Amino acid sequence: MKNLDKLFYPESIAVIGATEVKLKWGSIVLANILDGGFKGPVYPVSTSRETVYGLKAYKSLKDIPGKVDLAYVATPSHTVMEIMRDCAENDIRNMVIISSGFSEAGGDGVRLEQELADFARKHAINVVGPNTMGMSNLNWNLFGTGAHPRPVPGNISIIAQSGNVGNQIMLWAELEGFGIGKFVGSGNEAVLKVEDYLEYYNEDKDTGVILIYLEGVDDGRKFLDIAKNTTLKKPVIALKAGRTVGGSRAAASHTGAMAGSFRIFESVMRQTGIMIAMNPTELLELSVAFDSFPLPKSNRVGIVTLGGGWGVITADECEERGLTMPPLPDEIRNKLDKKLPPFWSRSNPVDLVGQPDVALYKESIELMVSSDAYDSVIVLGIIGSASFGIRPLQATNRLGYISDDEMRRIEEGSAIIEKQILDTILTLMNRYHKPIYPVTMAAFPDNEIMHTAEGSRYKVIVYKTPEMAVLCLSRQYLYSRYLKMRGSC
Repeated sequence: MKNLDKLFYPESIAVIGATEVKLKWGSIVLANILDGGFKGPVYPVSTSRETVYGLKAYKSLKDIPGKVDLAYVATPSHTVMEIMRDCAENDIRNMVIISSGFSEAGGDGVRLEQELADFARKHAINVVGPNTMGMSNLNWNLFGTGAHPRPVPGNISIIAQSGNVGNQIMLWAELEGFGIGKFVGSGNEAVLKVEDYLEYYNEDKDTGVILIYLEGVDDGRKFLDIAKNTTLKKPVIALKAGRTVGGSRAAASHTGAMAGSFRIFESVMRQTGIMIAMNPTELLELSVAFDSFPLPKSNRVGIVTLGGGWGVITADECEERGLTMPPLPDEIRNKLDKKLPPFWSRSNPVDLVGQPDVALYKESIELMVSSDAYDSVIVLGIIGSASFGIRPLQATNRLGYISDDEMRRIEEGSAIIEKQILDTILTLMNRYHKPIYPVTMAAFPDNEIMHTAEGSRYKVIVYKTPEMAVLCLSRQYLYSRYLKMRGSC
């Protein structure tokens, strides 16, 4: 395995091509590194400036007084080989080459990239790129990309063969409050390949789930071997672009990647235990699910719903994705008979027929998750019911028939109820080690999407649709089954 510690955990950084010219790469990357709060020294390298963003600028790498662990390069492609020689002479073994104009451009760019790769391998230099948007380690306060998403630090690490896609996923994570650990835009992969990052993430203590956006793989056998080892320890979620003829052409023109058959890719992924996402939304949602919920031991699902229709829809989704819904045990039926009207469903899904009873919600969820009949539970409409239920009261308030003070008390009470239910779900997951997937009936912009507590092993993710909850649960089941087949759990 290649040692990438100083690439992802550098003590010091040089930015070659540093400038204050707005929207130049040497400006953007340096500004993002500084604004991100990197703890070590940052050395701008510029042939034309004395200072850049308040830092002393150096004419060349040899003028820098301290050791440099990582060099960012944002200069024209024809200058990169000379810079690489300077890195070798100054014992800099990690480079992020932002510069484009290499194999993706064809012609002389192909030759130049090969020269770069040969030199890097000869001198043991780790190279990200070229033609990359950079890399970040949020647990190290390193934000070294051309964009500047700022998700909270977390355990999900990203490998992306498109910097734009990777940064967009990080932005979505920021907006939803999901934690990200590392990001690398692999670019043209002249030296470091996707499988090198995968192998490193497998051993990285700060990475719990691995997310990959993939356009093509050069060494399929090596990727397969590393992936098999990795998925025994950590979930890996992959989105394969270039599934169609048009997509394959776009992938080739984008990074120069040779995109293989999607059917072959699917087959390989099944062999390795990698879970497949079909679009970027699924890619992030699946990664977050694996980072948050315990794995189900089987495909047996119990459903608790506030209304019958959502239970029917979710039951269809479950069966279509290979999940089963065992009948409701007599013990649960008898207990709920004492709590619910005589016309309740008396089956799985458990239809609470809209009863506004928080204690009933909590008891029903625990009855299902504690039962040996079910290894996972989906909860429909209970989260969000308080927020949804007060909307008529808000209308009355706007008409002037409920005072603002009274309305504020009602809203505060509603928020307390929602938190109590989320706390209950979190407590039950930690007690029974089974996933409980809540789906809200009130996906308002200010509602909490992720809920956790100090000391909790798990997190609660609140889903906006039952189909996404079922998709994530079904993939968790497939991964759990894969681990059992491999004798890993």
